[in-house]
Amino acid sequence: MTKFGLEGLTKGMSLDLAKYNIRVNTVCPTFVVTPMTKKFLKSKKFKREVLGNIPLGKFAELSDVASAAVFLASDAASMITGTSLLVDGGWTAK
Repeated sequence: MTKFGLEGLTKGMSLDLAKYNIRVNTVCPTFVVTPMTKKFLKSKKFKREVLGNIPLGKFAELSDVASAAVFLASDAASMITGTSLLVDGGWTAK
């Protein structure tokens, strides 16, 4: 519910701010390897279950999420607004 709320907020803000040439997007990652998540990923069962839901078969790294954000902030994404960029290895495509 929270993710859907943020996606709705993104869409609404993008419509309101477009007249000021401000783009609003969200980045939606899958499990990202961070110091905080490493303790959960030590569990073989948890790791197996999560990886079973990610078709690319790997966890996201911080650089994967950062690269998506840099892209959205760049001129290459000048016509992208009001959307969510999924950085989830295909999880939501299933």
